[in-house]
Amino acid sequence: MSAYMKSVGVFLTCLAVSVLVSITTVAADEGHPSIAGGVPFFYYSDLQAAADWYRNVLGLKPVTEEDWVVIFELTADSYIGLVNATGGALKPIEDKGALLSIDTAELEAWWDKVKDVEGIKIKNGIITGADGMIEQFSLYDPGGYIVEFFRWKEHRPEAQRYPK
Repeated sequence: MSAYMKSVGVFLTCLAVSVLVSITTVAADEGHPSIAGGVPFFYYSDLQAAADWYRNVLGLKPVTEEDWVVIFELTADSYIGLVNATGGALKPIEDKGALLSIDTAELEAWWDKVKDVEGIKIKNGIITGADGMIEQFSLYDPGGYIVEFFRWKEHRPEAQRYPK
């Protein structure tokens, strides 16, 4: 590589770092540090069974697989982490106190994909939520966590999807 190309590369790298520092500074000045994403972690006595279920039943793609954790991609910026409870910081409890809620425009397609799968424990078929804002169905994963698939009702504008 020529000296000219190296200096152009150094310049572009410095420019990129400068832009990133500027963006970070603006975020910090507004009092809102950036967030790259979030990963809720569910704890399982049988991590392999849970990972197989998310991989093979739901068809999610693992992005990290270790002996103690498997992280699945839900979207480009959202994930679910499954942790082996035998070595994790927390332990599974009977009343989970958490659920995975998956927002999808293709509610019926998801229902058709899972409703007849052998071994799936369905909590409820497609219903309208008590508040009338969503349509949803729920099932249980192998650890007893509820996985809810939902779609906002049409009268709810996209811009108001998650109210403050």
